[in-house]
Amino acid sequence: MTKINRIAALALAASMLPSGFALAQSPRITTGAELVSACTIAAGIGADADDRIARASCHQFLAGLAAGVYASVEAGAPLIVRRLGPGMDEEVCFRLPDQLAFETFAQQVIAFAPEHPDLYSRTAFEMGARTLAANYPCEE
Repeated sequence: MTKINRIAALALAASMLPSGFALAQSPRITTGAELVSACTIAAGIGADADDRIARASCHQFLAGLAAGVYASVEAGAPLIVRRLGPGMDEEVCFRLPDQLAFETFAQQVIAFAPEHPDLYSRTAFEMGARTLAANYPCEE
């Protein structure tokens, strides 16, 4: 599969969210701020309806992103994501482990975000991709 096809498959998987969860429709996560907010709530112990919706939204977004990566590259192979940043001229590279638990990915997003406040206003996809690159970098 070519790199362009891999990136297209990854972007497609990240953009697809199931329409409902536990009788409530999960809001679509589009920005880095929305992703961090939903994942922060998901990491908590709360059990009210808003918490369940946020938990489902975080899970669906991160699961879609990870599934897209795993479907796009061979196990352990590097994935270069291009067209990031305000000028769409940046790229990141990462290699996912054999398995990535949702809880682990969510905690990584929560820990990564405060050090990169510029990503709050960018896409959730960019926040996720940069989080993965920080935690699973390609060897130079």
